[in-house]
Formats: sequence, C-alpha cells, structure tokens
Amino acid sequence: MAKPNARVGVVLVAHVAALAEGVRTLAAQMAPEVDIRAVGGTDDGGVGTSFDAILEAVQGVRSDAGVVVLYDLGSAQLTAELVLETLDPEQADRVLLVDAPLVEGAVAAATTAAGGAGLAAVAAAARAAYVPSAETGGAEPPEPSEPSEPGEKRGEGEVRARTTLRNPAGLHARPAAALARLVREYDARVTVGRPGEPGVDAAGVLGVVARGLRVGDELEVAAAGEGARAAVDAVLALADAGFGELDEKTPPPVPPEPSAPAEAAVPEASEPPEPPEPGTLRGVGASAGLVVAPARHLRRTEPRLPPAGGAHEPDAERRRLAAAVDRVNAELGGRAAGGGSGADIAGAHQAMLADPALLAGAQARLDEATPAEVAWWRSVLEARDLLAGGTDLVAERGVDVEDLGRAVLGALGVDVRPSVRPEDVARAVVVAEEVFPSDVAALGEAGVAGLAVARGGRTSHAAILARGLDLPMVVRLGPEVLDVPDGTPVILDARTGDLRVDPPEPELTAARQTARDLAADRERARAEAAGPVVRADGTPVTVSANVGGPVEARAAVAAGADAVGLLRTELLYVDRPRLPGEDEQAAELGAVLAELGGRRAVVRTLDVGGDKLLPALDLDPWRHGPLGVRGLRYALAHPDLLRTQLRAALRAAYGHGEVWLMAPMVTVAAEARRFRVLVEEVAGELAAAGTAFARPAKVGVMVEVPAAALVADEICAEVDFVSVGSNDLTQYVMAADRTNDAVGDLYQPGHEAIWRLLGTLVDAARAAGRHVAVCGELAGEPGAAVRLVRMGVDELSMTPNGIPAVKAALRSRLS
Repeated sequence: MAKPNARVGVVLVAHVAALAEGVRTLAAQMAPEVDIRAVGGTDDGGVGTSFDAILEAVQGVRSDAGVVVLYDLGSAQLTAELVLETLDPEQADRVLLVDAPLVEGAVAAATTAAGGAGLAAVAAAARAAYVPSAETGGAEPPEPSEPSEPGEKRGEGEVRARTTLRNPAGLHARPAAALARLVREYDARVTVGRPGEPGVDAAGVLGVVARGLRVGDELEVAAAGEGARAAVDAVLALADAGFGELDEKTPPPVPPEPSAPAEAAVPEASEPPEPPEPGTLRGVGASAGLVVAPARHLRRTEPRLPPAGGAHEPDAERRRLAAAVDRVNAELGGRAAGGGSGADIAGAHQAMLADPALLAGAQARLDEATPAEVAWWRSVLEARDLLAGGTDLVAERGVDVEDLGRAVLGALGVDVRPSVRPEDVARAVVVAEEVFPSDVAALGEAGVAGLAVARGGRTSHAAILARGLDLPMVVRLGPEVLDVPDGTPVILDARTGDLRVDPPEPELTAARQTARDLAADRERARAEAAGPVVRADGTPVTVSANVGGPVEARAAVAAGADAVGLLRTELLYVDRPRLPGEDEQAAELGAVLAELGGRRAVVRTLDVGGDKLLPALDLDPWRHGPLGVRGLRYALAHPDLLRTQLRAALRAAYGHGEVWLMAPMVTVAAEARRFRVLVEEVAGELAAAGTAFARPAKVGVMVEVPAAALVADEICAEVDFVSVGSNDLTQYVMAADRTNDAVGDLYQPGHEAIWRLLGTLVDAARAAGRHVAVCGELAGEPGAAVRLVRMGVDELSMTPNGIPAVKAALRSRLS
C-alpha cells in the first residue's frame, strides 16, 4: 500500500482529458513530490466531466494534509461540488474546492504544497495566482487603493500591508535570507513586492533579490492562511528594524522627490570625467591598497558534465543531488558558525541554497535521460541569468548563485576548479572576468597581491571578503583587462580604481616606494594596536581574538591581538561526513597555534547543538536545540568523543606557547568538576604513554546560561577562569533566539538585565580570585568594552578587526 504524503495533494478537473493532463504535467515539473491527479472529459472520452472519475481522484490522492480541487469551467465546479457532498464529514473537511485559474492556480498550489504549506495556505496561493490586467485581455485592473494600513484584510483569509524599506542596501541577499527564514515559521503563504505588481514568494531568496527593491522603496506584504496576520506583522517588524542592518545613526528613508516631466528636464552642465592616460584601465576600488606585481589570469572553464542520454534512475539522481546539497549546506553552516567577515555571507548562501525554486527547477528536469549534474546546472544557470538582468546589486548575487552551483557540482564529483590554481598565483595580481566568494578565500590563503576584475561591484560578496582580508581589489575594469598578457608588470591602485599596465621602470620604482610607505603606515597602526592596554593602576587588560582557523589566527596577530580568547574547535567538524581522528585534530589545532607566535590561546572543546547541527553527529534539532543536549552536555554524554578531542588539544599544545582549555554551555558546578577530572585523566594517560603533550595552564568554562552566572561562586571553586559567552547569554536572559528574526528586537546584548547579571558574575569571580573574560558582540563594542573593564573584567575577546578600535577606546578612557 502506498504511503500517505505529508504534503497537500491537488486534483485538476477539466472538460477535456488532454487539458487536465497537460496542466498536471506542467505542475508536476515544478513540484514532483506533490501528488497531482488529472481528471478530464466524460466516462466515454467526450467533452465534459465525470462524477465517478472526480470522486475516484479525490479519494485516491495519497495525502494526510488534505486536497485542493481546481476546475476549468462552471459546470466542472458543479460536478465537483456534488462529489464533495457525497463525502463523509471527516473526508469533506480535508478537501477544498478552489475558484482559481486552472493553469496558474495549479502551478501555485503545487509549488506551495511542495514547500510543506498547510491546506489553507495552498488554497490561498492558488486563488492569488492570477493578477488580471488590461494588457493581457483580462478584466480591468482594480482602481488603485489607498496604502494598506498594517494588518489590513483584503478578501477572505488574506492580509496586506505596506511599509518603506529602511536598510541602506535594500532587499539584497542577506536581508532576503532573513526574510525567508522568518516567513517559513508561519502557516501562511507570504509574498512581497512593489504595490501594484504581482508579489513573489517571500520564502524564495532568489526571487526576492531579483526584484531589486532598494532603500526608500515601498514594499507591499501579503499573506494568506491561518498565520497570515502574525506573518505580516512579523515581516513589518523585521523591515522596520532594517532587516538587522541598521545602526543607531541610520536615518529613516526619505521618499524620492517627484520627477519632473521628461520634456522639462534640463541636465546641469558638468565636467566630463578625465579620461585615463594611455596604459591605464579605470575601474572601481572595492578593497583599498596599492600593489606592484605581475599579472596572472584566473580563467574559468565550463564544468565538464556527464552527457545527457543513456539510462538514469530519477529517484536515485534525486538522492545524489540531495546529498550533494546537504554536504555544501553543512560546509556553509560551518563558515556561518565560525564568525569573521564571511559568516554573514555564508549564512546568506545557505538561504540561497535552500531556495525552493532552485532545487525544484533541478528536480523537474530529472528524467531517464538527464543526470543530476546536468539538471542542477541548468537550474543554476537559469537562476543566474534571471538575476543578471537586474540592477548591479542584484546582478552581483547572480555570481553567488553560480558559485553555489559549482560547489554542488563539486560535491557531485565534477571538476570545477579554475584553470590556474590559487597556489600558482602567490604574490601576483590576479586578473579575472569575475571572482567568486570562494575564490577570494582561497586566493587570500595563497598570498596573492591583489585582484583586478573585469566585472563585479563594491557590494559583491567577493569584495566584502576581500576587505575582510585586506586584499586590494579593483572591479569593473572592463573586458580590456582580460587582454593583459600573463606576467605583465602592473600597478594596482585600489585607492583610485586604476590599473597601470606595463608602466615604465621609473613609475614602477616610485609605486613600489609608495606601497612600502603605505605598508609602513599600516605597520605603525598595527604596532599601536599591538601595544598593551594598561589600567591607571598598572594592571593589564588582555584584548584577544576569536578565531576558527589559520587565516583568522594570522588576521588576529596582524590586528594586534594580545592572545586568542576563543579557538572554536567545532570548525574542525563542520564539513565532515565523519568525525576526524585524534591525529588529524592535533595537526589542525597545531597549525592554528603555530600562527600565534607564542601568544596564549584558549581552546574551547566541541560546542555542538543549538544552531550548530554538525552532519557527522546526526543531531536532532529538538533534542539538541538551544535548550537541549548541547555543548558540554553533549560531550559528557559522549565521553569517547570528548577524550579524543582533549588528547588532540593537549598534543597540539606541545611547543606552541601557553594553552588554556575551556568547556562550553556549563550550567552547574558538577559539570565543571567532571570536565576538570576528564582533563586530568587524559593528561595522565598521555604521560603514561610517553606521548609529547603540554598540560593546560588553566582549565575553565564558558558562562552562557543565566543559572551559571547566578551560582558563579560555586563554579569558580572548580575552575581557574570563566569566560562569558555574551551572545548566548543574551539570548537566554532575554528569551530571544538570536537566529530568530521574529524576536530580533528583544535580542539586546546591552540590555540592563545583562549588565546586572554580569555584575553578579564578576563580583563572584573577583572574590574567588578567578580570571574573568567576556567574548562576543558585547566585548567588541568599544563603549561596552570600557564599561566591562571598569566593572572588573580582565579580558575581552572579539573578531580580529574589532581589536584596534577597542584598544584605542580603552587607552583613551582608562588612563
């Protein structure tokens, strides 16, 4: 017996069998996982409808979630209504007859059902699928209405409202990702768009980005279904908060002035831009700096896909594709959890990868002649080309989609590497038509001197990553840059956006001197940041960095970090289908410690669960969620995993300066005691075996749970130091999940409740003579950092790029 489907089913009723079947085929292409039945014509094959056939189709749909019935003409409606009247009450309650256009309604209903929406939301999606217009020969469009007040109802079950976009860059990838995460929490189908235009599914990141909605644009939000009102209110709140991209200095948007008639417009006289001198290509500086180096081309070839044709099993190909997407999603999740300049970008890429349209487009192409690689790549190119036709900001997201697409192809076994490997372009200016975000990370690791890009933009994710790595980058140099021969000496001046090609030797010499002078200036600034911060009484304040790998460790040293206050070991696990062994962990941790030049490092053991559901551990979102078995709770429940990690950490510490060990998510003193005992046992085992290792100089715990802060005196009796995880502590004190945008207004690291709890904790730790550190968002805010130190905190740990500003604030206000 066939297993019921958890998704809403669809029945299509038409007067002609070929019409019903044709619409079914179209909708099934978009939503192959939905049970769609086509009923057309009379029992003898004529034009009309059949009561028995409709009844059989409705009762035959394999769905526990209900059935939506669509029809083509009024007589089909009458027959379908008779069918519903014959059903028993329990059956009838889960069948909805929907008045909607057959083709558009079928596609909307099927794709909405594929996303897991409830019966009411699927029916509402079908009804909303058709927007009549005079141009298409439909009914006359309705008269423009007054702007909707928040929460105004339009029609049965539908709520609409309007607001104005406040965040400076509008609905680009990251706010669109936040929007998609938010609306998936409600039992409603939510659309967004400009007033008077058809909206797009708010859960689809790519469709939202493609609209090109900018700051100051009016945004109309519509929702249908049981959770419609709550969903609209939540979207309005998110938009009012600028999708998390506003700071206190961001002014409200100013509506654009009404445009004058075209014939009245008189352009002001202005000086034309000075043309570049011969041998100069002019672009836009995306990441500042000046370098002199030879040019090397990074050429990208089309992926070599397996040929279409032959015999392929669609279900097997779907499983292969799903596994590849899951693998890439896990890798992105690790980067998102790792902090640094790429964390938000990785999170936005995760949301793009989760876009239902992207995967559905690939699944619809899978058949006996099309392997997963070909179907996926065609869907990616379709999405990329859709975005490429938008504004510059929208087009930049098309590059991200292609980057993601290539990553999934790589997970499917396709060679997607560029013709020149990153390791071959060290100390060169890399020339490319476009660079992907993944390229920037690899090129930065390889030590390239700079990037000269034909296309791109300052707001591209590649440019954001380049700025985070202090990698000079010029974009929009045009196709001419691709004609620069390999090995040609160039001067890349990202301050002005110029690329000088094969200049005379005196100019090269002068540019090299300027580059040295600029480097000296940076070194002086770094030297000031590297200097110690001392209180008026002469006691030092340690300003540390949070890192997850060798690249961030190097950035921490360059930024002037006194130490590493948080080394996230879970990043060794994030992209692994299996757990790494002891030797591998020891080697990777040792590589990070080796970059620190003898600086002290606090190694935190595996912080898993909550928003870090690592693929190698097969974690359950509920059991291992924010209030479940996570952090040290999970490690103590899996002592072999913890022992392996502790052994690796102590082995890595040998010969690499002072190392402290720290356990995450501690609630009571007994957990801290058990952790310390395990550390001592592992050290004894390594000593007995004659293995080279170093004992941790201190053993401590992270205080992220309010209970731990309130009994800090008991916990301090068991450990040498405590480190406050201010991000998690904030979400637990404020009862506001930091990954849930619906309660984002309550996630306030600077709330007075946090400060009072910190005061209790610091007083207890100081009384016990224990070192106190604070990690996270609060520590990296200069004003908060000063208050923390005045409160008695010994150490602040933050992302590397926050260190100079925090040190400057401490020096100026503590002296």
